[in-house]
Amino acid sequence: MKINQKLVQTASDAIIPLLGFFLWNWSLYFILLFYFIDLLGNEIIAHLKSKKICSFQHKPRVEWLKMGIFSAVSLVVLIALIHFAMTFIVPSIDFWTEIKSFWNYEEMGIKQGYILVPLVLFVSFQNYKMTFLMQAKFRTTNVHQVWKSHLHSLFILIGFTGLALGISLFVSLPEMVFVLGIVAFSTLYKWRFV
Repeated sequence: MKINQKLVQTASDAIIPLLGFFLWNWSLYFILLFYFIDLLGNEIIAHLKSKKICSFQHKPRVEWLKMGIFSAVSLVVLIALIHFAMTFIVPSIDFWTEIKSFWNYEEMGIKQGYILVPLVLFVSFQNYKMTFLMQAKFRTTNVHQVWKSHLHSLFILIGFTGLALGISLFVSLPEMVFVLGIVAFSTLYKWRFV
């Protein structure tokens, strides 16, 4: 029986933050830090794809530079918006303490910060190799297509974060509601668009 790889990947992406929140006492911000690492990996991969396309197709790098700068600014806006929203969702949050807790979180005696960040970047790179390089998509894809897809994801995330911020300005909801919303949104997005 063939297992649908997309279903398995989507389910595992949803299960980890839920287990973390409900079983391991991870906070909403702790879970968001996982997503930040993934966003950073996606940003780096978009640049690697652009570099490969430009070098293989002998295209100028102007569009790559413009789109890359616009993407970086969008990513900074997204992360700033998330932090701003967190001050309303969890008014007592201490970002520095949360970041240190995330980095120093130990599983099997190993601090995850030293393992997780390289692991996420390695997995992103392996995915890039398997789905972009090995399938030779750099031959037919243009830089605009790479960044259009990437920016589309960032804009949807900015919209979702704006919605969460708007809700948190008027209604005080428990972190659990936001965690469930993020996991549901992420799962539906990956299932539909990725």
